[in-house]
Amino acid sequence: MLAVYGTIFLKGLSLPSLLLLPVVAVVVDLGFKKVRFPSLRWPDAALASGLFLTLLLPPTVPLVAAGTVTAAAIGLRHAIRFRGRPVMNPAATGLLLGAVLFGTAPAWWVALGPYGEWLLLGLAAVIVTRNFPQWQLPATFFAIYAPFTVVERVLFGAALAPRVLVLGVFDPSVLFFGLFMLTEPRTAPSGSSAQPLYAGVVALVAVFLSALLPSVGILVALVLGNLIAVILRWEQGPTGAAAPSRPLKARRAAQHGLPLARWSAGRRAGAAALVLLAVGVVAVASIGPSATPSVLLSSPGPPAGGGAGTCAIDNPSIPAATLTSLHRILGPSVILSFDSNTGVVRFYDPVNHVTVTETDLYEDYGYAEFNGDDYAVTGCVP
Repeated sequence: MLAVYGTIFLKGLSLPSLLLLPVVAVVVDLGFKKVRFPSLRWPDAALASGLFLTLLLPPTVPLVAAGTVTAAAIGLRHAIRFRGRPVMNPAATGLLLGAVLFGTAPAWWVALGPYGEWLLLGLAAVIVTRNFPQWQLPATFFAIYAPFTVVERVLFGAALAPRVLVLGVFDPSVLFFGLFMLTEPRTAPSGSSAQPLYAGVVALVAVFLSALLPSVGILVALVLGNLIAVILRWEQGPTGAAAPSRPLKARRAAQHGLPLARWSAGRRAGAAALVLLAVGVVAVASIGPSATPSVLLSSPGPPAGGGAGTCAIDNPSIPAATLTSLHRILGPSVILSFDSNTGVVRFYDPVNHVTVTETDLYEDYGYAEFNGDDYAVTGCVP
């Protein structure tokens, strides 16, 4: 629903990825299930992962790159598992592969326009209600993320205006992450005692790692949290609360007279290696050996290739058409620099008297806002 609304708001800009990525995810998932299991199962998890990647990758992402990272995310979901459950969140895995290999910064266009955030919160309320036993995950995440965001801004000398702080915590990207991605049931711990630890670690790492890796820090935090969840399941043992899926699958297989399919460690490692090899080959063929993705290296400083600029006038090296487009998105502002390769724009906001490095324009399409992945410094910093 969010993807459909966003596509309508963007006037069809994201329609190709909306049509392609869920199909790629389902086809790859069914292919792996055909090998792993004696009978096919409804690919609901793969469909959700494909839709998540549609919403998180840029609406204008090249389809070859988007399709490749989607296929790789689903393939690794099947290959890298522990006690019957995937180790890493598939959407986060796909986004990190896209950032590292293709230079596609996550766009988080999950709440566009005047009604997008209300739609996001409405859907999140439905999901939390239906999966109420996991309420501790988002509650703990936001309870820790909010105060430590203030601490992080103090340590790094960022803007501390109340409006900046509130929008940084309740930004649509952070809401989507905490309510939809953190609570993914197959990679998050199910035990009530493990959930606060898992969510708390992810929140702390996300706050401080995002200052160093503004585009993907929060995703790296989630993957690290996934590894902690695996350790917790391992410590609980095969009969612990976090590993009920294997006995349940065994009972269902026995009821239908079917053998329980389980790949050996060697087969899983081989499948993971083949998936990574395939996505690497496509990445090299797509961007060439001389192109170096710079998404992971984005910093609070001015993006490369933007030329000179001051807080009084727009950067004269940026084309007039681009300046017009940026002003329409950002509202009252002075454009200091813009990198067309990464989409990073640095501008001075005369309303709030801050200089902002905006790493995600799509999230703010049509209105200016400080995002959780932004870096805002008080005053004019040309």
